[in-house]
Amino acid sequence: MVRSSFRFLPDIALADIAFLAKGETLETLFEASARALTEVMVDRRSVSAGTLKILEIKSDTVDGLLYDLLSELIVLKDVDSLLFKTFAVSISKDKTRLTCRAKGGTIDRERNRLRNDVKAVTMHLFGVKKTKGGFEATVVLDI
Repeated sequence: MVRSSFRFLPDIALADIAFLAKGETLETLFEASARALTEVMVDRRSVSAGTLKILEIKSDTVDGLLYDLLSELIVLKDVDSLLFKTFAVSISKDKTRLTCRAKGGTIDRERNRLRNDVKAVTMHLFGVKKTKGGFEATVVLDI
């Protein structure tokens, strides 16, 4: 099993929420980042996994892939009222395309334990970098 994780960074921004995600691979880093974004919005344990949404993202950079994936998840929350519980990401060998299989459901205000309304991913401190143990990303969300 490939490991990934995330932790929130409380002292980064006053009106925003920041997190540091880690993964042994780019795929697990992106999955951890998607989980962290979702945890900011809702307790993922309260989200159903009955709807499958396949996201196809293209970008010239790895940073762009992550930024666009997280932004698309926010758009799906705002436009289609969808929140996701699980994420399975695959990235092309040339690192310019990704596919994310996200499972979730429509927002249910009685069942879902909602937290913050994330408006956007910011560019402040944003980035993906290679580490000794794999990869990590710093992300600041506008709430």
